[in-house]
Parts: sequence; structure tokens; C-alpha cells
Amino acid sequence: MQGPPMAVFAAVSRLVPTGGVAVAKSLFRQRRLAAPQVGADLVLVGDKGAYRLKAAAILDWDRPSRGWPNVLVHPDVAKTIGEEWKPFDPPSAEVLEKSFASDAGRHFDMSSALLVWAALLAAACILANTMMLSAESRRRDVAIARLLGMTRGGVVLRMAAEALALSVCGAAAGIAAGLAAARLYVACDPALFPEGFAASRGAVAAAAAAAPLIAAFATLAALRSALSARPGDAVKNAAPRKRIAGMAVSFGAGFAAFAAVETWGSSLMAPFVPSHEWPDAIVSILPCGVSAFDVGKLKNIEGVSRIAELQPLQANILPLEELPSGGRMQQASPRRGNRAAYRNLLVLASDWLPDFKFVDGSRDNALAAVEFGDSCIVAEMTARAHGWKRGDFITLGCGGRGPSVGEIRLKIAGIVDLNWHMVTSRGLLRGMNGMPVHTDGPVFTSFDTLAAIDTRPQHYVPMTHLWLSFDKDFLDSKGVFEAGREVEKAIAAALGADGEANTVRLHSRDEVSDGTLAHGADLIGSMARMPFVFIAIASLGFVAMLASCAEARRREFAVARAVGATRAGMAAMLAGDAFKTAFVGIAAGLPAGALSGWLFTFATRKTMAEWGLPAVFSIPWRTVAIGAAAAFAVVFAIAVPSSLWIVRSRARR
Repeated sequence: MQGPPMAVFAAVSRLVPTGGVAVAKSLFRQRRLAAPQVGADLVLVGDKGAYRLKAAAILDWDRPSRGWPNVLVHPDVAKTIGEEWKPFDPPSAEVLEKSFASDAGRHFDMSSALLVWAALLAAACILANTMMLSAESRRRDVAIARLLGMTRGGVVLRMAAEALALSVCGAAAGIAAGLAAARLYVACDPALFPEGFAASRGAVAAAAAAAPLIAAFATLAALRSALSARPGDAVKNAAPRKRIAGMAVSFGAGFAAFAAVETWGSSLMAPFVPSHEWPDAIVSILPCGVSAFDVGKLKNIEGVSRIAELQPLQANILPLEELPSGGRMQQASPRRGNRAAYRNLLVLASDWLPDFKFVDGSRDNALAAVEFGDSCIVAEMTARAHGWKRGDFITLGCGGRGPSVGEIRLKIAGIVDLNWHMVTSRGLLRGMNGMPVHTDGPVFTSFDTLAAIDTRPQHYVPMTHLWLSFDKDFLDSKGVFEAGREVEKAIAAALGADGEANTVRLHSRDEVSDGTLAHGADLIGSMARMPFVFIAIASLGFVAMLASCAEARRREFAVARAVGATRAGMAAMLAGDAFKTAFVGIAAGLPAGALSGWLFTFATRKTMAEWGLPAVFSIPWRTVAIGAAAAFAVVFAIAVPSSLWIVRSRARR
């Protein structure tokens, strides 16, 4: 994913060979890059400039860990770097433990309840379908038993005993197969499971305890068919009735589990996909920046239709409210010291406001208010989190992190619908003036208003960011990646940024958007594979259903055979029942799964740190369509050979 330069946590250590630095593999692994060779040049960009150093050693640390350095610098080398080095105080084991949970692991934990629900539902539906088919196929046997004196209670006990035996045997086989599959799955994904396979006794006990409950559910589902048998049916010798509803429910439950996970993940990721109304790219010029007058040098950059300065500043919201520590918003770090981090806004000043969608207020009135007074335009999710509306006032502290040296009141002139999380993060807009990387959102204002909030002398404040729009023909001909690289090089050349004092990085909105979706797809994909296994397992029930359908249609098949129907034709008729059942199951499972995933999204969002995230209902139709096609392929692979085998075996009779 295109994004900011790799951030390092460097510490001084005498364990490094003299005259160089030691770099951990994890620094490059998280970007899927190959680690450099010993002796290679590394460029580190600090607060006071860029430094070219030699890689003296490569540390074999594959997993990044927050709060632990990934670059070690020899003391002699540290003296040549004009930075303020702080002693490294290793965090405690309790603090360090949280950093070993990867994104995939955290998302996996959040979805575990949904997966458990899906597994139990699939198991209950499969057993219920099996019991209903069993009751219908043995209808004459039950009628004979009733004729010989068996009571309704005896029929119920007989069904319950059969269901309990099947559930216990199935649970034993399922636990054994599940543990074996889990061991194989863990072995195939060591990045997600670095410690290897570990079995949970509690999970095994819970699965065993669920067997009687599932048996009771299956018994209740099959009672109607079993109790409908009358003693007089013993002499009718009628064909059993065709039962496909149970299989449709079972198959639908499996597909619903798949659709639920996909809807859950897609709805959860949607608020993080940047809005298309953002400009095409943000350019960062760090760490020192350049003079604001240098914007004039960029007027004739090829491929750029518009470019403007974008000045960021984070300011605390008054009254102060400290961010929770130890969570995702603020991890303990020796680099932060004891400076408190409070809720803050990312104030962005520019002489150009893109075509954002106004949900409260009009564009012309909002721009006039921002230009001629201390007013601002706020993102909708920020306003939602704080309960703000147009006309309200926001009080911001003047100065950096910690208690403010003054305050300013900004009137909200308009509210815009904008997803901004990934753009501000990848564009390196946060944490610029000693503030935390977490922010409650951007507010757009004028340069004069920003200057009133910033306590630094204005002639010392450099230009660190630009935002721009590509020329459409240039973008179409080059593509997002190539266009960005060419414009990035042109800006660096025009500003004279040769890498010694600054790094110029162009952060394309569309690359960030695509990368966000790809990252979410990777996380969701590892979870969606398990519900899809439920579909394959449920599909095995088609064998029993087809056998039952063949028995129910035996007279129809006999007539068709007598008038010249081939075995292939009758098998096609039988397989058609499976395809119709699968279609009904998918048609019913999609809305049920989408609703379940959507409802589960609300529970997951409560565990997330960000305020004001919009509730977006999103179904990834392309992925769901591929899943439906794969489900039909599984049914085809099971139904066609099963139908041929059933027709052939019955023809011999």
C-alpha cells in the first residue's frame, strides 16, 4: 500500500558493531520488502535533518512490537547525529504483551463470536435436516410401531435418542477433525499464528456441551414429520413425501454465515475508505519543510491541474479530556515521556476547499464565514461524536500538547460528509507539532485563524504539506502509481529537495483507498474461509436429500423409464432438485446473513476507539457473487455424481 515512509524507533546500544546501525527485519516485513544487506546505505530522517548510515547488522526480528526499538545505533554514531537522544526504558511485560496482537489477530478475536454463532447454526440446521429426512424415510416403520402399540411419547423418545446419538458421534468426529484442521490452518499461516497451534480445553468442552442442545433442536424440528405417521399408513406402502425445506435451510445457513462475515467486514471497513471528494493527492515535505513562497515554483508541474499549500496544526479541545492510555489510541512509549495527550482537532488551513458534500450549511456561506472570521468547517463524523451542529462554537487551546497558553473560539460554519482517517494518517498530517497521532478529525479554516492558534513565530513555521489534483488526461494515460511518482519527482526537483534535508512524498488518495480495501480484504478473507467450509459441509446433506427425493419420485421415474427416458435424463431431473434447493438457500441466506453481519457490526464498533464512525451498511456484491458461484460449484460437484449413482443403483432394482 502506498503510504508514508517507514517510521523507526531508534535507540542507542553498544551491542551494535562500531560505526553503524542494526536494523530489525520487522521494519521491512510489515511493508513486504526485502531486508537490506549488511553494508547497505540507509537514510534516516530525524527532526533536524536526514542522515545516511551504514547497516552494520540485520536483527532477525520478524514481528514488530510497539514500544520496542527496531533500529539500534552505536553510541559513536549517535554522537554524529544532531538529535536529542533519550535513554531507552524498556516497557514492562504487561505493556509489551499487547503489542504482539497483530491486526489480523485483533480482527479475528472481534469476529470470533460471529463465527461461533455461524458454526452452531450450521450444525443445528444440518442435524435438523438429517432428522427430518430420517423421519420421512422411516414413516412406514413408525406407522407399524404405532400399530403395534407405541405411543406418541415413545416416538418422541425414539427420535430424541437418535438425534442425541448422531449429535454425540458428530461432535466427537467434528472436534477431532476441527483440531486437525486448525493445526493445518495454523501451520499454513505462521504470520497470524507465530506461536503455533494451541488447543483450548474450554472450546472443546463447550463444543461437547452444545451437542445435547443441538440434538434437542433437531428433535423438535423433526417431530412434526414423525408424529404425522398414523397406524393406518402401515398398509398404504406410499412413497415418502419430498422434503427439501430442511436442506434449503441448512444450505442457506451456511451461506448466511459466509455473507454475515463479508457484510460485517465490509461495513466495518467502509468508514475508513477515503471519500472521493478529497483531492487526488497530498504531498509531504518533511522533516524541515520549505518556505511558503516556494509554492510559486510549482505552478507549471506537468500533470497537475491545481496545487495549493495545506498547513496542518493539531490543537486541544477545551475543556481538556485526556485520551485513554493503554488502548489503541495511545500506547505507552518511552519517546512520549509524561506529556499528557488530550482530545484534539486537526486544523487544516488552505486557500482552496475541494468540492466536499455539505450536509449542514451551504458552501458559499461557509467559505465566506471562514475567510472573514474565526469560523471553521467540520467533518460530519467529528460533529456526530461531539454532538455539534452548524452555529455551535468550538473552543481550542493555543499551543502544543499539555495545558494551553490561550484559547480561541471557532464558529461552525458548515458540516461536510467526509471519510478522512486513512488520508490524514498516510499523508503524515498528524502529530506535527508535538501532538499525538490520534485526532478527533479535521476542521478546515483560514491561514489567519490557524496563525491565531499557533503560538510559534510565523516566520519560523515552514510549508510542510501540499494538496493537488491531477490533470485527467495525464492521470488516465499514466495510471495512479506512475502519475504520482512522476509528479513527486518533479516537485522535489522544483523545490531543490535533494534528500539531504527533506523527503518529498506524494500520497495518492486512490492508492490509499485501494490499499485500505486490500488490507481489509486480507483480514476478512482469512475469517470468511471458515464460514465457507460450513457451506461445503452442509452440501454433503444433498446426498441424503437426493436419495429421499428419488424415493419420493420412484413412480414418476418408473413411468419416465418406461417411455424411454435415459439414466442421464433422470439424473438431471434429480440434480435439478439440488440446484433449486441451493438457489432457494442462497436467496434466503443472503438477506439473513447480511442482516446478521450488519447487526454484529454495531457490537464490534463499541470496542473501537474512534469516535463518530458512521454506520455504513455495505455488502461486497462482487465477493458475495463469487461465493455464491463457488457454492453452486460445490453443489454441482456433489449433486451430479450422487444423482448418477442413485439412478444407476435404483435402475438395477
